[in-house]
Amino acid sequence: MGLVAAFIRFFLSPFRALARFVGAGPARTVEKSGAGYVAKGAGEAKFAEDKGGEPEGVSFLFKRLARPMLVERTAADMTLEEAQEVSAEAAKFYTYPFPLFARADAFYEEIEQDYINAVLGRAEGSADANYLRIMDQFRRELNANTARLFLVYTPLMLAAAIGAALTARAMVSPAVEGAAAASAVIAVSLALLMLLYHWPYKVTQQQNLLGLDNYITSKFSRINQNFQVAKRRAMNVERNMRMPQAEQLKAEAGVWTVSYQWFAMRLLFCEMTVRNTLYQIRRNTTLYGIAGMAFSALLAGALAFAASTAGLAAWWEVAGAGAFFIVIAYLVIMAHATRETLSVLQPTEWNRFHLVDLHETIRDHVGEDKLQIVTFRDRNRLE
Repeated sequence: MGLVAAFIRFFLSPFRALARFVGAGPARTVEKSGAGYVAKGAGEAKFAEDKGGEPEGVSFLFKRLARPMLVERTAADMTLEEAQEVSAEAAKFYTYPFPLFARADAFYEEIEQDYINAVLGRAEGSADANYLRIMDQFRRELNANTARLFLVYTPLMLAAAIGAALTARAMVSPAVEGAAAASAVIAVSLALLMLLYHWPYKVTQQQNLLGLDNYITSKFSRINQNFQVAKRRAMNVERNMRMPQAEQLKAEAGVWTVSYQWFAMRLLFCEMTVRNTLYQIRRNTTLYGIAGMAFSALLAGALAFAASTAGLAAWWEVAGAGAFFIVIAYLVIMAHATRETLSVLQPTEWNRFHLVDLHETIRDHVGEDKLQIVTFRDRNRLE
């Protein structure tokens, strides 16, 4: 196996060099440089349009997306007025009357995503509006790249392979040598398809997902940091205040308490958006594979009929060659397209919702306040 892997790496080395030359570098380059590039934009003061680290473009038949940059204010930089805006966003979530009777012309994950978009304020241009747009853009483009491979390029290569095989068979005699030449053409076509799948399709998809992974990592980390800051301010707001500031204390404590709860809920909804996005990518990849096999089978049948009518070959020979190509292409070469591309994501590195321990924070917060109330009451009784 080591010798085979070395041979494959040697065979692909010229194409990898060409990819670096045109800007489609290996996936690990994105992995090394993406986090730094994302972190560079993390300190922006306003919620603005995300800008990628490099321009979008087509990398050899498939679209390569720019790496998103995080633009989100830290809670440490927030004033009380801005924290009140965060609290107002939380109020929209807690009072949002989501429809109980959803439309019937959509999948469930789309209904769920509509709810998430509403409570996160996508239409109002909230702090998460650009995140939702980026996730939607990546979902569409990743699916589009897969659709091109499964529904366009593979059937075209099948048609070209059958046409070249018939030509080779007609040019070589006797019949046995012609069949061998046709088989060689089919084998070469499958090898080219394997090359197309591993590069540029898989490389481009992994580059896109590595950029997205860096963005999600930074996004979740920033929300978690904001949660921690808001939690500390909520639990310590009374330290620098006196009784004459009771109303101010009440208002400020309420604002920061609602804010840290909202930061935690934002993290949950952002995580659910990732789940919906990845589910749709997996589902669509399966559907594209089934549709591609069906379309390729129809194409092979049409070519078999045409070849038989023209007297170039028996219909069953062409149909058999087409079936062999389809089985190897879709069930062997591209069988694990989703798993191999999504494997670059590192969800264990994300600061996910279950790690913020919101329930523990609320319990400690309320418990500490009640303890202080009882302590203050008993102290006054003793005096």
